[in-house]
Amino acid sequence: MLCQLHINSRKWIRVAAICIALAAVGISLYCFSDISYADTVSTGTIIDGPVQVRKAPVNGEKITTLDVGTTVTVVDEVTGSDGYVWYQIEVVINNATITGYTRSDFISITPADEAYIASLKTAGFPDSYCDLLAALHQKYPDWQFEAVQTGLDWNTVIENESTAGKNLVQSSSNDARKSTDSAAYDWATNTWYGYDGAGWVCASPEYIAYCMDPRNFLNETYIFQFETLEYASYQNADGVKNILANTFMSGNYNDRDGVTRSYADTFVEVGSSLGVSPYHLASRCRQEQGSGTSDLISGMCPGFEGYYNYFNVGAYTANGATAAVNGLIYAKNQGWDTIYKSIAGGSKVVAENYIKKGQNTIYFEKFNVVYQNSLYSHQYMTNVQAAMSEGSSMGKAYADKNQAFVFRIPVYENMPDTAVTFKDAGNPNNWLTSLTVEGYDLTPAFSGANTTYSLVVGSDVSSIRVAAKAVASTSGIAGTGDYSLNYGNNTITVTCTSQSGAARVYTITVARQEPPVSGNTIPVAEGATITTDYPIGTYLTGVLPETGADTLLAGITAVNCQAKLLAADGTENTGRVGTGNRLAIYVNDTLVKEYEVVIYGDINGDGKISNVDFVLLQKQILGITLQSGSYLEAANTSRDGGVSNKDFVILQKHILNISQIVQ
Repeated sequence: MLCQLHINSRKWIRVAAICIALAAVGISLYCFSDISYADTVSTGTIIDGPVQVRKAPVNGEKITTLDVGTTVTVVDEVTGSDGYVWYQIEVVINNATITGYTRSDFISITPADEAYIASLKTAGFPDSYCDLLAALHQKYPDWQFEAVQTGLDWNTVIENESTAGKNLVQSSSNDARKSTDSAAYDWATNTWYGYDGAGWVCASPEYIAYCMDPRNFLNETYIFQFETLEYASYQNADGVKNILANTFMSGNYNDRDGVTRSYADTFVEVGSSLGVSPYHLASRCRQEQGSGTSDLISGMCPGFEGYYNYFNVGAYTANGATAAVNGLIYAKNQGWDTIYKSIAGGSKVVAENYIKKGQNTIYFEKFNVVYQNSLYSHQYMTNVQAAMSEGSSMGKAYADKNQAFVFRIPVYENMPDTAVTFKDAGNPNNWLTSLTVEGYDLTPAFSGANTTYSLVVGSDVSSIRVAAKAVASTSGIAGTGDYSLNYGNNTITVTCTSQSGAARVYTITVARQEPPVSGNTIPVAEGATITTDYPIGTYLTGVLPETGADTLLAGITAVNCQAKLLAADGTENTGRVGTGNRLAIYVNDTLVKEYEVVIYGDINGDGKISNVDFVLLQKQILGITLQSGSYLEAANTSRDGGVSNKDFVILQKHILNISQIVQ
């Protein structure tokens, strides 16, 4: 992977050769070495020619000839003795830089912004970065931007960084920032699982993507998360004091070795000795310790009196111990028995384990996309906002931002065309905690995860009342209330819409039985009828268990048609009648009508009511094995439109000969 350092300043700048090998991360840098740029640096194109390049204006010795279309760098201009303006130009020919003079009327100057944007693209920045960086360059011309080509696919990066526990937000954050992954969140109770204590929960992939997209932070407030973390001479105690202002580290501390020290001086001394930015160390410490009340830095934690861990190294909950205890065990093992030793030791951990492994910006410490040996896992902090927060703190430390800062900005493969956006839309939960039909039980029993239910009601039920309650109080519900029912299937939908606007639709299919017909004549085809003593509605009912096919058919009078009893598989049944059998009516051997048989309690369709049916009803109620159609209706022994424990009791009493199921 390659990166290119681009320098194009309106002031004179002498740039020493910068070639940093990041072998651990496989990143190299193309560098411009020992190049001077003047106040009039511009890019130009030869528009007429061939044109001569001379050592001096007008009559200087000819150096080379340039063809039309050649791109050159204009570094200065003078008025020649011939009255023409002559440009001093630089041009690269055969990997050698040629400097000389050419008359200005042979060169078209590219507008400054366009030229700078072109140089950013050459340096490896995508188009979507360039306008933002050009705006910063216009205000701070000495700033240097370096494209770090990670070579990683953007979607793969976000997927890996979204693993539960890697990126956290405070539990008090807007709910849209929180993950709803099964390892992070319980939809049924609208609760997030605590990571690193109850105060921190997993960040959502959408918010992680927003925090990781560099284009959201290419402004003077947040860009310092990309600043190189190596020590620079312009970093001083005053800048550290700015970072630590209004914190417990804003002044001096009396250390356990009897020495009174300044926090600001300590960070400068430690940072310069390690070759690490003291601003970064101070900002990191401030981020880790907040108000300064942690047991990790009190020096008075029982069992660890006199030990300090200012950078929270090793401070995580594990092995039955709290984060503070584990952090102090680490500090004691390292001998950090003074505040100074703790700051120096923690700073060394940051330097050796992160900065010197290529994670040399706050961004790369938070999101490891450069240290190839441990991609996505060798990350100093879990707070997904840490990079932007610390970057902002570091930027505030610089009273003078007109300095030659170097910013190393990551670029990913297959990034979105524009910066990822994010909206604090609120709670995402759109589950119901209950869905009921007054007086009836749904099939299956309600669960917020399931969105499809059914219900059978008698022919005399003309309306029902539907009620629902959402898991989250911030959600809205539509579709409850009273419904009129037609005969046959009625579809009712109840929609739960989350605060964030996501809708979840629950569906209830209510089957209202046809009015029963008994002892009446039923037309089945033109000129053909049947008359029966058995009720016929949605199903043919009234058949007692153990009834034979000949007995059933004897109770049916067919005119100009023939009646047969068919088994569930379509073959003619001459034995015992069972649930799922069909009364088939034929005219001249053509099937014209079918009526499915239901024997209440005969759930398995063998025409008997036994312990087999008892087990099937038990599994239906528990949601283990669900019945449908005539078999589900046979389980409704109470004939109240739903399957519940009431049906279980009725079936049990029938088997025990306590009371018989009414057919």
